[in-house]
Amino acid sequence: MKNTTMKNNFFYLMIIGLSFMITSCDKDDDHDDHNHNNTVQGCTDQNALNYDADATEDDGSCVYAPDAIQTIYPGGEISSNVTWYKDYTYTLTGRVVVPSGVTLTIEAGTVVKAYPGQEANACALIIARGGMIIAEGSASEPIIFTSTADAITRDHSSYPGFANTDESIKGQWGGVIILGHAPISADNFEMQIEGIPASDSNGLYGGYDDSDNSGVFTYVQIRHGGTLLGEGNEINGLTLGGVGSGTTIHHVEVVGNVDDGIEWFGGSVNTSDLLVWAQGDDAFDVDQAYSGTISNIMSIADAESDHALEIDGPEGSMEAGFNMNSGYFIGYNPYGGEYADFRSNAMGNLSGLYFEGFSCDSDFELDNDGVAQNAMDGMLSFTNIQFNISHLADSCNTTVEDICLDKSENDIASTFNFNASIVNGESVGFDASQFSGWTCYNY
Repeated sequence: MKNTTMKNNFFYLMIIGLSFMITSCDKDDDHDDHNHNNTVQGCTDQNALNYDADATEDDGSCVYAPDAIQTIYPGGEISSNVTWYKDYTYTLTGRVVVPSGVTLTIEAGTVVKAYPGQEANACALIIARGGMIIAEGSASEPIIFTSTADAITRDHSSYPGFANTDESIKGQWGGVIILGHAPISADNFEMQIEGIPASDSNGLYGGYDDSDNSGVFTYVQIRHGGTLLGEGNEINGLTLGGVGSGTTIHHVEVVGNVDDGIEWFGGSVNTSDLLVWAQGDDAFDVDQAYSGTISNIMSIADAESDHALEIDGPEGSMEAGFNMNSGYFIGYNPYGGEYADFRSNAMGNLSGLYFEGFSCDSDFELDNDGVAQNAMDGMLSFTNIQFNISHLADSCNTTVEDICLDKSENDIASTFNFNASIVNGESVGFDASQFSGWTCYNY
């Protein structure tokens, strides 16, 4: 019995010993292989919560904070209804299109970034005719479109302000284009929007539905856009082509865009509470018989800015005017830039506009015979336009007649009353409270 027990213990010890030897050999082998391959698996992404500084090969184990999660959208059409959530950062790598019949919903607080690129590599978000965007931000959680060079995220200390307040950073990507079925005044009832190749039917805008609905676009910032698509062809910060009155657009800010800040090509959508800062061309541009209302707006020019307002008229047989009221426009003396230019049979009613900070040579002009005649006939009217020129030297423009110019060939409107005045302070303008706290207004 004793011998049997001793034998059993002996075999038991042998088994343990062999197991130890095998395990040790495996570890040694692993160690040898590890040293030989010089590979340490783990999370290699420094943006991840579980980043391993010793790891040399990513094993797919990275874990991210919600704002660090990247969702990539290459160029092309979104195939079905989709929601972009504020816990993610969405990155565009090409022209992303919301086609007819598809709705893109963007949660308040969402940050959308786009890769830099020009021409064929340009990024933009395009809402085609019949497509819809529901981008409904808020003052505390605006929706931000910007470039990947902008460090802003929802958890950034400056949100909803700016990670980079350098307004000179322009043309990093395209911009936002919204197109609809509302009437336009052009050679045809529909046209191809500038910036989109003629071969792409998603770039068509215009039609016969004045009340067309392209969705909701509120409390939105668009930063550092206007990339070059071709010689002299850049994308506006926000382009509205044939957008109908069923669409809701208000509280939109455009910062550091190479081309215009916001441009309306026909359509009838009503827009309000708009701010454009440091545009490369015009702050607000109206074309093709736009017939809606623009109210409570502001522009802040830099050294590269052109007009605060550029107003063009119909390009076809359809005639219509728009209403603009309550505006505050800051120039960039002494680098020039113009108050406003009214061209090509411009029509509309403008009231309660205040201008300051422009240069000696800046003017508010009727550009040709057609637009001058419209002013004489009441199809283009001005009410309570104010110019603050207190910063200018006495040798500069000091009267309304020096600023408000009729440049028509036949001096048609030489006696026209612009209903404008020289002031020392603002008594018309805009409601600044609509911008404070969520835009660059505080800067």
